[in-house]
Amino acid sequence: MALPKLNDSPKYTMTIPSTGKKIKFRPYLVKEEKVLLMAVESQDMKTGLSAVVDTISACCQDEINVDRLTTFDVEYMFTQMRAKSSGESVKIGLSCKKCEQLNEVDVTLDDLKVNVPKVEKVHPLNDEITIELRYPPYSVFLDMDFEDGDDAENTFFIAGKCIDAIQYDDERIECDDVPTEELTEFLESMTKEQFKIIMDFVETMPKLEKNVKYDCIHCSHKNTLKLEGMQSFF
Repeated sequence: MALPKLNDSPKYTMTIPSTGKKIKFRPYLVKEEKVLLMAVESQDMKTGLSAVVDTISACCQDEINVDRLTTFDVEYMFTQMRAKSSGESVKIGLSCKKCEQLNEVDVTLDDLKVNVPKVEKVHPLNDEITIELRYPPYSVFLDMDFEDGDDAENTFFIAGKCIDAIQYDDERIECDDVPTEELTEFLESMTKEQFKIIMDFVETMPKLEKNVKYDCIHCSHKNTLKLEGMQSFF
């Protein structure tokens, strides 16, 4: 007789920040946690990112295209899964702004929010060409060369991935179908003001964040600190 399956049914729901879609999920299990621990031990950023995305894909009951999730989608979704899997709070070390004493602070995870602002995504570059922008998918950062350290090249790469489509002569060109070399050439042909439209959009990218208040154990100074990004909570 086959052994029964444990803990394979979804128990919770959450909303994907970028789309507003509600999905069902289960906590990650020992098999997923093992992969996550191995990724952490590897100290390789790409391995860690891949493990997080694989965990999200495994734990979601509803069908989602993880390659289309934004960075803040992935950070929020994984943090929610972490809260239901290993405890709804974590202890992190935060320094006092006054005396620099390290404090161990309990931070709850289940009430983390991502505020997605309403921003203009369609921008004319001139009388003939209009671009449609999007927040870059998380998969973009799996393709980046973190070790190379070429900030200019990475900036162009991210900027290109922020362009969803280009409208020209009544034709809408999907940028996912455009070779990287052609998209780079298109970006390089922009004026500084035109390129700034994209970079200003990147600056509006939502973040997983939370304001944390704590009293220093050494000098009793009342601290308030904004934590940003998934790495701040683990």
